[in-house]
Amino acid sequence: MFDGTDKWVSTGFDDELNAVLWANAELIERKKKDITLGEFSEGFYTRTDEESFRARNERKDRNYGDEYYYAMDGRHRNYIVPAFGEVYLSNINHIMIDSWFINLKSASGISKQLASDTKNKILQCLSNILSMAVTQGLIEENPCEKVEKNAEHNKEREPMTQEEMEILFPENDARAVWVWGSLKWACYFHIMKCTGFRPGEIAGLERKNYHPELGGVYTTQSINSQQRAIADRIKTTNKGKKYKVGILSPQCCRLLDEYIKTLPEEETFLFKMDGEFMQTYTSNKHFKSFAKKAGIKLRGRTQYSLRHTFQTMIAGEIEKSEIEELMGHTKYRKGYDHRDGERRLKQLQNLRNRLNSII
Repeated sequence: MFDGTDKWVSTGFDDELNAVLWANAELIERKKKDITLGEFSEGFYTRTDEESFRARNERKDRNYGDEYYYAMDGRHRNYIVPAFGEVYLSNINHIMIDSWFINLKSASGISKQLASDTKNKILQCLSNILSMAVTQGLIEENPCEKVEKNAEHNKEREPMTQEEMEILFPENDARAVWVWGSLKWACYFHIMKCTGFRPGEIAGLERKNYHPELGGVYTTQSINSQQRAIADRIKTTNKGKKYKVGILSPQCCRLLDEYIKTLPEEETFLFKMDGEFMQTYTSNKHFKSFAKKAGIKLRGRTQYSLRHTFQTMIAGEIEKSEIEELMGHTKYRKGYDHRDGERRLKQLQNLRNRLNSII
């Protein structure tokens, strides 16, 4: 007898083993008909038990950081549950998903289309859930695999042009402060420009990390924006190098020296907001607001574009091993190098005589 019924049924077998196997198979078939996606996926990205999505990933050496699971949980709550939470798993098909995917709009209440890469991440969020349902035998296949993702144009990491950098970072100190609205933000973004540091790494900088006699910074920590806590590593996913160094420009040092004088003596961190650790969302919001005010058309770019700009500017000018160290990478990442052909051709001019003698 199965829960929800009032009569006994025969398995059709005389031995216990086959009877149990039949009963389990029948139970799975019955579950297919009466479990909704909302019921199945409750806590999908926040659970940490042995059978959770996160634990399974870790057993397969897919060590995503906390940010990944927090972000996916947000997509699950804001986009997946409202659309499919009350739908039975067995009734979800690729036609239904495709129609929903094409028409995805912001969950913020403002009716606007989402960026292609954002929509793809939401689709992946649903796909992870349905893949687990396949693993557990609740559905035969993952219908998301039949839905074509959008072509991604990840503009948020495209670098700034030289002209744009000159507008955002003028040589005059007073003008630089004016561009960013305050001495604090001028220091924050000048450090990002000079070092290519990630937002969390800048948010985690303390007084002791700044070495004015050496004109640079050194740190082994960052701020996890989701948890609003210190992470004892430079990248919260625990990938990359364990420390970070950055060389600051004379202008950045001048601004930073002035800014530190304004901090309370008991404050050890350089960049806090209302007594709390700086969040990536806050700094990015400020970046976009003041960049637009300065006349820069961002076209989807974010503060992270400064990190890509940094590597693009130093690529081909110093050794790759030094670039890896400054970026905090364990290997050279070509995705951060946005040099065009003309720039590279200019850098290779010193090979001209040698090549002419060979060819």
